[in-house]
Amino acid sequence: MGRSVAVCRVSEVPEGRGRVVRLDDWVISVFRDGDRIVAIQDACPHAGASLGSGWVEDGAVVCPLHRWRFSLIDGRCLGGGRPDEGVSCVPVEVREGWVWVSV
Repeated sequence: MGRSVAVCRVSEVPEGRGRVVRLDDWVISVFRDGDRIVAIQDACPHAGASLGSGWVEDGAVVCPLHRWRFSLIDGRCLGGGRPDEGVSCVPVEVREGWVWVSV
């Protein structure tokens, strides 16, 4: 595993929505689903839309462009595309109110 980087405060991630974070050339979306904070790659594999502009529904992020759905647990595509058209999940840890991701 790589180094950990603090990307935002937990309070900056709205419930059921995403927050886009840029780390050098890497763009991720951080989501809050209840008490859980998760991070995934930001770009939808279908048309490149920002998943951070999407919303959380039943444990999945919904792409705002064509409504493809991606699991917040493992990134696999749950609807719209094939299961192998998923997104990468990013390891997350919450420490003292901050969201840390492994890069």
